Amino acid sequence: MKTYLTPLLIILVLFTLNAQESISPIQPDRPGLGESSQVVPKKYLQIEMGGNLSIDAEGADRLYEVAWNNTTLRYGLFENFELRLAINLIQNYSILQGVKENSPLGFSPCSFGCKAKITEQKGAIPRTSLLGYIAIPYPSASFLKTSFIAPSILVPMEWDLTDQLLFTVNTGVFWNGEDAIPDYFASIGLDYALPKNWGVFIEAYMNLDENALFLPGANAGVRESYPIYNSTCLPVLA
Repeated sequence: MKTYLTPLLIILVLFTLNAQESISPIQPDRPGLGESSQVVPKKYLQIEMGGNLSIDAEGADRLYEVAWNNTTLRYGLFENFELRLAINLIQNYSILQGVKENSPLGFSPCSFGCKAKITEQKGAIPRTSLLGYIAIPYPSASFLKTSFIAPSILVPMEWDLTDQLLFTVNTGVFWNGEDAIPDYFASIGLDYALPKNWGVFIEAYMNLDENALFLPGANAGVRESYPIYNSTCLPVLA
């Protein structure tokens, strides 16, 4: 059984490269596992940083994967189109038959990608984007390096049910970099905006791997966000 623990508060640092006026509050892709359909505005750079813990347990045996620093850089190249770079600093721990071991600290394969907004919300039609990544084996730590590149494709969709309530759906497919058999991912979530830029979210998700093993899970948390202002550097909790 695998469990994912994502911190409730993930630090985001945002600043603008070229803007004329303030824009609406940000829509970060974290801390949930699903992604937002929002795209970073043109000529803005957004940096999202955080971490998570994955636990795989069977009896008394435990496998832990700790992502000490999950960093995503997002740059608005055009209107409704952004470039992305994802870098993760990972360490593995295990307790097998009472013996504790841990791996060195290392970077997983870097992921280069982009997100394009496809539609805005119109009635029942959701606000939809297309997000694609390619994870490159080099450079990465030897214990995390894959044999081949690992592509992934995700379709984030969002509906504004009310001014405070947001409903999200993600569906996607990804490859592990070792074979040509894909894994599948889906998530649904609700995000409720509270006063003074606070909000809460709840999310259910599932993975279906190459062995048809169904892995469900749930995620919940608290976020805080601020508008982005011209020529301003702001710390943001989300």
